[in-house]
Amino acid sequence: MVNVNLNYDYYDYVRNNPDCKVIMYGAGYEARKNYKYFDRIDYFCDQKAKSIELIENIPCLLPEELVEIQGKMIIIICIRNKSVAEHVCLMLGRLPIDAEVFCFFDNPACSTYDDSPYLYHLNAKDKLKICIVSRNDDWILGKFTRKLQEELCRLGQEAYISSEEDPEADINHYVHFEFLSRIYGNGTTVRTTMITHSDCLFHKERIKYHAQNGVTGICMSSYTLNMLSICGIPRDKLCYVNPAHDGDIKPRKIVIGITYRCHSDYDLRKRDDLILQVCKQLDACFFKLRIMGDGWDETVSQLEKMGFEVDYYPDFDREIYKELMPSLDYWFFSGFDEGGMGYLDALAAGVKTIVTPQGFHLDAKGGLTYPCSTIEDFTNVLKQIQEEKRKITEAVKGWTWENYAKKHLEIWQYLTRSKPLKEIYLHQSEYMDGIFSLLICDSRG
Repeated sequence: MVNVNLNYDYYDYVRNNPDCKVIMYGAGYEARKNYKYFDRIDYFCDQKAKSIELIENIPCLLPEELVEIQGKMIIIICIRNKSVAEHVCLMLGRLPIDAEVFCFFDNPACSTYDDSPYLYHLNAKDKLKICIVSRNDDWILGKFTRKLQEELCRLGQEAYISSEEDPEADINHYVHFEFLSRIYGNGTTVRTTMITHSDCLFHKERIKYHAQNGVTGICMSSYTLNMLSICGIPRDKLCYVNPAHDGDIKPRKIVIGITYRCHSDYDLRKRDDLILQVCKQLDACFFKLRIMGDGWDETVSQLEKMGFEVDYYPDFDREIYKELMPSLDYWFFSGFDEGGMGYLDALAAGVKTIVTPQGFHLDAKGGLTYPCSTIEDFTNVLKQIQEEKRKITEAVKGWTWENYAKKHLEIWQYLTRSKPLKEIYLHQSEYMDGIFSLLICDSRG
């Protein structure tokens, strides 16, 4: 008779049954590492016993040779893989032996850290069946739903929208997290929710309920993730993916105004060619010029060839001028001839100035925004303004719907174990949201 003992302390049992032979089943790494901690081992037992024979002078038997041992025996199975250990128990149960069987990794006398739940066991699959659970609406979450589904399909996934959960889907992703109020059964589907906000106790308790039932919440920001974690939501059930935008909004160009006539045909005091020297070093995507004054035709032509957009008014028109001046971001003046009268109107319109520090420019307290004297001065100021604008636009450069879907897919591929970690981690260090905001089990993939 074979009895699998799951509760009794192994060491107490051995001490209380000193006449029993003690057999360690298993001759692999775990058995060889741990056998020395037992008071005595009379035999090892393993399917490969014939090629092993002895371990530290202890005989190694085949399972069928156990029937030759007289009397009752104690068998300690030292195999970490639970399914293999269970198979060994079944096999021993079919042998005509009298044995008390213990499992080393489950016995209370052999406390050991079980890391098996945290290991990454691959269940390879190229295409996931993804059900996006959402109510039909024309508001912003409806757009999130449609865009996510479209991009996932472009990525080769089977993604579809439904008002109800699909128990056959690999993933059920709830766009409206508050609608997931009942979780059915212990099926194989993986559930995630989009967490749009958590501004009240009701929402926090709903999210906590989700986490307690195995649902992973995908926040829209690291801020919300951290706040929920502080509130006691398990960190391994939270991650975030920043929202996306359509990419069809372009920045308004920085408007530079020049409102004086070109003097290069008869004197050089205005240094009119300086604007060309400066613009050669700027990105035309960020600037637009508005020029009012006679004589700039050739300069305007060269600026347009360089890719700059120019509104040119060769004749002075007071009414147009009154509308033009407040529309500027910066008023530009490069001359050293006491000052430009347009400077007064620019300040009256609240327009910042990029001008030479001379003449009455200096006497208008607080009016000189950027004092510049040389080409390098003017260029550095405008490059600084250009980079400030570029930095703002690039803050969300990668926040596209395609990347939004890719980051969700990486999370789902991890949760379903359908891709090797090495493939999921290809974009490590490129961004911090998505899979890299999820506290994963074990990165040794």
